[in-house]
Amino acid sequence: MGASGDLTTITDSVRDLHLGDDMSGRAAFDAMTTLVTLRNLIDHHAATVVGHLDRLGVARDHGRKLSELLIVMGLAPAVATRLIRIATAREKLPTLAAHAADGAISAEHVDAVGKGVDHVGKRSAEPIDDVARLNIVTELLAHFFSGATPADIGKRARRLGNQAAEDTGGLPASEDRNLNTLTHDVDGDGRLQVRADLNTEVGEKFSAAMEELAAPRPEPDGSPDARSTERRHADALEALLDIAARSGDAASAPRHQMLVSVPADTPDLAELPFLGSISEAMLRTLTCDTTATVAIVDGEAVPMEMSKDKRLFPAHVRKALHKRDECCIKCGVAASRCQGHHLVHWADGGITVLDNG
Repeated sequence: MGASGDLTTITDSVRDLHLGDDMSGRAAFDAMTTLVTLRNLIDHHAATVVGHLDRLGVARDHGRKLSELLIVMGLAPAVATRLIRIATAREKLPTLAAHAADGAISAEHVDAVGKGVDHVGKRSAEPIDDVARLNIVTELLAHFFSGATPADIGKRARRLGNQAAEDTGGLPASEDRNLNTLTHDVDGDGRLQVRADLNTEVGEKFSAAMEELAAPRPEPDGSPDARSTERRHADALEALLDIAARSGDAASAPRHQMLVSVPADTPDLAELPFLGSISEAMLRTLTCDTTATVAIVDGEAVPMEMSKDKRLFPAHVRKALHKRDECCIKCGVAASRCQGHHLVHWADGGITVLDNG
């Protein structure tokens, strides 16, 4: 029987597997242990087949990237990317591949070890040879077998990388711009989760900006700032984005940064390109906001009408607003950190003039 037939038989067996509600605690523990090993083995074989797909050019024959092909086949993007990394790394890391083939280590840990080896290699000023690579794998695997999580393995790899940099005259991790990363994902509540890993120079720029823009300010009644430190930092990040949108000129109307799509017949289904669905209350705010462009679309998502530039407060009106109000009339924040808003919303027919700003 060929591989396809074997996999069909295994699939049918797993599908017909019955784990009843009458299991004892010991039986449930043993069953879970076996299932974890089975999952590890499946991920190992999946990475093997991903390597074959890459070698045979199957994705290319379908006019796709390998990651795109795997996603179309039903894998989550993160899983597809991880399997590709594992398939790429396994040829250089036979010891790691052997442990994976035994089902002793999960794909997440295999990936962490592979990324850790790659990290140490980048930290070293000299290419690492097979012996050094084996030593790194051995240490990271020992860390795994001691109960380390993938994140723990990553931390250990960074320490090994720092040591490699010191031993070979490489660049300290704190100063290496090549290690900079910034990730952002939308969670189940539709909120954006952001995480950054920055070198000293960029980190200092960020910290300086946060220090200035997140400074506490009195409430409108003169009482101390009621915002938490985390909230002040989030507000500072928004202010930083607004400044960038205006190219650093606080008095100028910002370039369009957001596109809001609004179905002509169902405005309650308005959405943003990256974060998706928004409420009607948010839509009303954005139709006035100077950082958004509103597109009215038909049932095929074809634009029927775009918001016009006259909605935005031009530079001379913004300067007049700065001169007249000097700060936010609600919270007192400096004018340079404020947006120009309509008193009577643009969506309600409000016009863009000083008296309505």
